[in-house]
Amino acid sequence: MIKNSLLFASIMVLVACTETSEVAIETASDVTSEAAQSTTEVSAPQALESKQPNILFILVDDMGFGDIGYNGSEIATPNLDQMALDGMKLDRNYVYPVCSPTRAALLSGQNPLHMGITGPMDDHASLPSGLKLMPEYFKGLGYQTHMIGKWHLGLTETSAWPINKSFDSHYGFLGGWIDFYTHVFAGGLDWQRDGVSVREEGHATELMTNEAISIIEQRNEQPFLMWLSYNAPHSPLQHPPSYSELNNYPEITDRSVFAEMVTHVDSDIGRVMDSLKEQGILEDTIVIFSSDNGGALGLGASNGDLRGQKRSSLEGGMRVPGLISWAGTIESGSVLTQPIAVHDWLPTLLEASGGDAEVVIDAYGQSMWPAIASGAIIERDTIVMGATHNLGVFEWPLKLVAVEDAESGEQSYNLYNVVDDPTEQQDLAATNPEVVARLIAEIEAMPEPDVSRLEPEFNNSPRYYPSDVPTYDARHIESKEPWAEAAIRDTD
Repeated sequence: MIKNSLLFASIMVLVACTETSEVAIETASDVTSEAAQSTTEVSAPQALESKQPNILFILVDDMGFGDIGYNGSEIATPNLDQMALDGMKLDRNYVYPVCSPTRAALLSGQNPLHMGITGPMDDHASLPSGLKLMPEYFKGLGYQTHMIGKWHLGLTETSAWPINKSFDSHYGFLGGWIDFYTHVFAGGLDWQRDGVSVREEGHATELMTNEAISIIEQRNEQPFLMWLSYNAPHSPLQHPPSYSELNNYPEITDRSVFAEMVTHVDSDIGRVMDSLKEQGILEDTIVIFSSDNGGALGLGASNGDLRGQKRSSLEGGMRVPGLISWAGTIESGSVLTQPIAVHDWLPTLLEASGGDAEVVIDAYGQSMWPAIASGAIIERDTIVMGATHNLGVFEWPLKLVAVEDAESGEQSYNLYNVVDDPTEQQDLAATNPEVVARLIAEIEAMPEPDVSRLEPEFNNSPRYYPSDVPTYDARHIESKEPWAEAAIRDTD
């Protein structure tokens, strides 16, 4: 809830990234010049008379509901636990059950299922042309916009890259995952700064954190929007550079390695928060934390008592850890028990920053800022979320789980009250046929996408579960041209 002592804080923001020990690979000049032109345009004086808060959105990958300390996990997450104590826990934080749809929904405020994004995006696909994204909205409010880390919304078409989607800068990778040490994705180097591949030593989590801190330390007088998109604790399961000694497992297993990956990224999030404090801008910055989907149980994750997992429309696939903090503004130790979905963040943050939540084009989300700020009860629209063959239709607190058998095409429907029955044990479908029919009609009314943007044969893709990586110390080796340079060459 908002304290009366502060409404919108004044801030200072970044100018540019510090030089690092990276070596740039030669590439076509059009990509870098386009990024430079974008930076030049946003540098013109356009800040509003009222100062807006900085916005830092931290997204982690494949972290389940049962993988964070404040939800009772055995995994040590002291920094995230402290952030929850200092801010507001999001008890009903809903995302799509797989990464690309969540990312598309976050950036656009729209339903990615309507775009044909029902699973991991194909490397050759991109977001719909002309789709207005979060950084473009915030540029209109005088913000500089920065993306760090995992994109997974288009790889081989340069027009699909973050620097060509209104982000002033991008440091990180474009595909669905990378080796944390070699920065290789499916045989090719996938590590860039503003469209130019770079080779540098270091664990991906730590390099991303260093970049975030550099941006914070070198900010200018414009507010910043930063999307810090970690790939941890997504596979490949690899030992972090050092062990924390905070977790207690008797032997090395998928769970113990996954736990150390979680604790490692938690530690780095703490480093970013410390930077905000040291720079004196913690009270000027809204910080949001979320996972992009539920945990993959076969890769070390846990969703606690929730049924289902990644790619499932049950709660274990869609209800994930989340929190929001704004020191001095959002009441410490508070909890939002109302549902908040990933499409809600764009209108919510626009309103929190003094903008207009109603400007989001074809918005599927609603601003939850009144609920966060003052505890207002928000009447929720019926929404359809999910992934390929798995949909969840929310008419709060009811949820229809619609599952299609991939081979037979046969549909099954189950109805749950997820407030009274969070573990989805009591199927209410048989006793509420009219509700089931109404929610099925919501699915049938969804527009047909004009194109599929999905990765083919995702389930059998060796890139996600490589058979040639038998241990937690193994590395993915570069065997072909870097992804960025291949994309530039093909574009030319």
